[in-house]
Amino acid sequence: MADEVNSKPFGAMTPGYYLNEELVKIVDDFLPKDVSRAQGTLHVSVTKLKTWENVIISRFDSREHLIKCLLASCYIPMYSMGYRGLPPIINDEECIDGGMTNNLPTFSDIRTITCSPFSSQADICPEDLSTRNVTFANQNFKASSENLYRGARALFPPSRNILKQYYQMGHDDAERFIQRNIIT
Repeated sequence: MADEVNSKPFGAMTPGYYLNEELVKIVDDFLPKDVSRAQGTLHVSVTKLKTWENVIISRFDSREHLIKCLLASCYIPMYSMGYRGLPPIINDEECIDGGMTNNLPTFSDIRTITCSPFSSQADICPEDLSTRNVTFANQNFKASSENLYRGARALFPPSRNILKQYYQMGHDDAERFIQRNIIT
């Protein structure tokens, strides 16, 4: 998908290109036909647009409902479906990216391993040297130029080679977490 976005004159902001339409195709290809195993085990964070309330959804009426929840969980107004695009509607509410209000949901009854592409206090994340922190959407980020760059890269994807490097870096971050916490 990054290759396709990068081939557009204005990336995902190119008029007539709708990122969520491409995501539907990808999710549809990878999601099993029977989503019953997701019930109560997959938790999707969305933000109600009208009230700016975070909601964690873990029950899905159907495969289509799950797909709508996944699309809403990463829907960024004006970016995902263009200037006039409407957010996904879940239970009669327009919903957008859950990261806007709760980027790292945790649960009191189970150990939650948090993972973030930004240097932060997440269990698995890059390690920047900055000692200053900024809190946004329930996540404490390191105040660093590296994190600003990562944020820009989230909206304007780099080349495939750089994405492969990011994949390896994420793998290394996870490996470091496992070694520190002796998870086998």
